[in-house]
Amino acid sequence: MVPKMYCIFLLFVSVFLASSAYKVSPPANFTWPTNSKKICFVGRFDLVLNVDYIQTSGEKVSVKVPLNNDTYESYRVSCSAPANIHELTVSMLDGFTEIILDFTVDSKNMTSLSRVYGYITFNDKQTYFKNYSAGLDGIHKFSSNESLFMNARGSSYRCNTKTVIQGFEKHQNVTVTSIDIENLRVEPFPDDTAEFSDYSVEKVCAADIAKNSNLIPIIVGACLAVLVIIVLVAYLIGRRRSRNGYQSV
Repeated sequence: MVPKMYCIFLLFVSVFLASSAYKVSPPANFTWPTNSKKICFVGRFDLVLNVDYIQTSGEKVSVKVPLNNDTYESYRVSCSAPANIHELTVSMLDGFTEIILDFTVDSKNMTSLSRVYGYITFNDKQTYFKNYSAGLDGIHKFSSNESLFMNARGSSYRCNTKTVIQGFEKHQNVTVTSIDIENLRVEPFPDDTAEFSDYSVEKVCAADIAKNSNLIPIIVGACLAVLVIIVLVAYLIGRRRSRNGYQSV
């Protein structure tokens, strides 16, 4: 009886460890090459893939697929062909979905995110695309040309505010409606002749600057309100003490 219970326990533990081993956290920074301090790409961001598709009932549903521990699979970067394009590929959902971000540098040494494309796969192994309509099995591609995160080469770009990437092709049954990116910090063309220690001087996006500018009056107003309350309380306490002093005399 004991050996049998022991075997069952070992089987349970092995199944748990095996299932946990397949969960991989997205990296703190997407860097390339991963085994070198001299890198050609570095970036980090939060990402959500938004997809509309038709279910078997004929109803259109919207699904959000976040890049997290449950969905992330792997990534890779191409920095060599051609030299003016550094391409980040993020693999998700057991490798059945890929999002590719093309960062380019122009003749004026200005870098930008110029294209976002990739594919999603509908099959019986997916948990996000439930009860999809018959005939949707297989790969569904998406693509959009962009001009985002423009910055001078040799510096980094930061934007914590959400950027909504749209403009993907609209299809009748499956459509990538948008890709949301926020908490972004990227340097797509760092100096690959020197060892990387940290991001270069950053350019902050206009949305973050506006958000911080709006916070300043609020903070100043709150500080003034607190100061007025403190002065008023001190005045009332002092007046009360003075009144008590007159009464005792």
